[in-house]
Amino acid sequence: MDSLVPRLIVVPTDFSAPASHAVRYASALGERFGAHLLVVYADTFVPPFDFTSSGVGVPTAEPESLIAAAREQLVLHAERNISARVPYDIMVIVGHPMESITEAARDSGANLVVMGTHGRSGIRRLLTGSVTEAVMRTSPVPVIAVNSSASENASVSRILCAVNFTPACSAALRQAGALADDDKAPILLVHGLEDQELQPSIQELIRLHEWAPPELAGRCQLKTAPRRGLAEEILDLALATAADLIVIDVSADRSPADNLRGSIAERIVQQSRCPVLTVNAHAAQSHLALGHAREQLAAI
Repeated sequence: MDSLVPRLIVVPTDFSAPASHAVRYASALGERFGAHLLVVYADTFVPPFDFTSSGVGVPTAEPESLIAAAREQLVLHAERNISARVPYDIMVIVGHPMESITEAARDSGANLVVMGTHGRSGIRRLLTGSVTEAVMRTSPVPVIAVNSSASENASVSRILCAVNFTPACSAALRQAGALADDDKAPILLVHGLEDQELQPSIQELIRLHEWAPPELAGRCQLKTAPRRGLAEEILDLALATAADLIVIDVSADRSPADNLRGSIAERIVQQSRCPVLTVNAHAAQSHLALGHAREQLAAI
């Protein structure tokens, strides 16, 4: 799975404490794999306006000065949070953060995005939205979301994967396998069932076993859990098993309930005490599929 090993990691930041935490995690990951970091700050750079004197809005700063100040801050931010042993570049982008981050990941040739999450929920989340959650749904490459309570140690010795049999979930599991400390790291596969079907059938267990990528199947343990409250069940299992990484796919579709409460993946990202690796369908079809094809060609 060498083609899935991180080589260039895009690390968006907004200079907040959660973002700094994620930059340090990305630094540790970069040091583990000899990867290069691209630290990105994106903003529309619309100047603040002063209405105090005449009632007419007057810009208090020119966009050029705001961009220059952001670049200076980004230089200091990177120096403070990235190991001297990890090579990196910085990039200030004028544009909407979500779109700019997605384009940076695509245009730079990166094969991973690492970013922090503020863990907003409820009405605050509905009003402010989440750049991390938007990037998770649109990124052309896998995204690792790092909550502030997660360790900055990038070691991956135990993996927990929420299984729903999608190609994106399979791709995410293969990516997680490439991030593991060694080829013996245990993987717990968790599949949600309806309340009346909590006792898994033989067919269900066979399906779980057959779904796992062949190169990882021997390391997988299988478990079913109630579909209702699945996010909370996964979080509890991650704590109980001391998981270093939760793996889950991300859907582009959102219900009204998701907008307020967050999807299962988003609730896990908001509350997890370990980093969460997510892959959407687009990333599965493009980046990870290409990596798998290269591995198959190399094996011929």
